Amino acid sequence: MAKPLFLRIPDGVEQKLLMRKPESLSLSTFCSLLLEQAVDTPATLAERTEGSEASTSSLLIKEDSSLKQSIKAVSSNKTAKSSRVKPDYSEEFLAFWNEYQRAPIKANSQSKNKAFEQWKRVIKEESPMRLVEAAARAVEQVKQAKIQDEWCAPLPDAFRWLRDERYSVLLEDHVPVGPRVINGITVYD
Repeated sequence: MAKPLFLRIPDGVEQKLLMRKPESLSLSTFCSLLLEQAVDTPATLAERTEGSEASTSSLLIKEDSSLKQSIKAVSSNKTAKSSRVKPDYSEEFLAFWNEYQRAPIKANSQSKNKAFEQWKRVIKEESPMRLVEAAARAVEQVKQAKIQDEWCAPLPDAFRWLRDERYSVLLEDHVPVGPRVINGITVYD
């Protein structure tokens, strides 16, 4: 296992590194490749050309074919991000998404793409308008709890809310019982 190594790089050298670093590599990976290549190349500071910027605190970085091959090898091993294609969201999904995002307390990480994929699965069993209605009810419950200064669990991200069928309880045909007064005390069921 590699041990962490912390190096201080002068600003001028850092700028040169950033200019030569391929976009597909992180700066630490690029520096690691350069150090590995420098260690494998038998050269001392005395053998370096006169006037080079090499000193005991920084190394002159020479581009050669082996370095380029190393970079290509590492770059090809990384999974290239496929070009992201923006999904064609349906009007019903956008209505659901906008309604769900109105919740004052919800999970911070909301993945619209994942929610849309789950949406396409769920609408095979439930109508889109009923899902929008359930989202509106969930948001209203959170708002009411916040207004009454009661603790309320944040809504999960929309993907999980759909996946776990949290909407189903909100779509049941039951009429909630209003508050009751017992011995002069208002009780909420």
